[in-house]
Amino acid sequence: MRIRVLGCFGGEAPGFHHPSFLIDEELLLDAGSVTSSLSLEEQARIDHILVTHAHINHTAGLAFLADNVFGCREKPVLVYSLQEVLKDLKDHLFNDILWPDFTRLPSPSSPTLEFMAIPERVPFRIGDYTIRAVRVDHVVEAVGFFVERDGNALLYTGDTGPTDEVWRVARSMQSLKAIITESSFPNRYKAVANASKHLTPDSLREELKKVDPRIPIYIYHVKPQFLKEIAEELQQVTNSPIQLMEEGRSYQV
Repeated sequence: MRIRVLGCFGGEAPGFHHPSFLIDEELLLDAGSVTSSLSLEEQARIDHILVTHAHINHTAGLAFLADNVFGCREKPVLVYSLQEVLKDLKDHLFNDILWPDFTRLPSPSSPTLEFMAIPERVPFRIGDYTIRAVRVDHVVEAVGFFVERDGNALLYTGDTGPTDEVWRVARSMQSLKAIITESSFPNRYKAVANASKHLTPDSLREELKKVDPRIPIYIYHVKPQFLKEIAEELQQVTNSPIQLMEEGRSYQV
């Protein structure tokens, strides 16, 4: 699998875009920066989007994508997540107040977006991919996704504080080849990270004790204003091969 980083930061500024990852140019993980990173033609080719949670830095591009591909596709874009996450999107984003309800436009029988509720922990197929959603501990309903193709699997935790179930599943998967997880705040903001259910380098170190230390770890969701500080602190997290993700780069899994 080829993972193209459209955005990987926990804030937005020139050179820093919200999280969105394109797998093999066809499957999107979160949609924070999809419309600011892809051409209109590339956007129109996306058929499937996995959404970890409803926070706007992970979903804003979904609203703009629907607007951009409206009238340009014969089939709706399929958006997958837990029923609770999809309800959050419908109630608070696609509610005809903050943004038009593209699950009913141009018509209920032929919408631009179609929401697909998925079960927890039960594998399902999207084309050549096997997907499994596992709940993580965040301030809103949220999941991480295991994405597997041709015997190689990726774990994208999405946003999470200290959690357990997703790591338990990770330990059981011999096909797991890479993990994308977060480190949002530097260690001195431990209290803020705990309250918002995010990770610091120190808490990340404790989380990574729960998985095979040989698996490559890619860090995303760093707050841009703390990038240098977090990068220095991550150098002390030595139990796994860790690197900060880079926007515009592609990674092979």
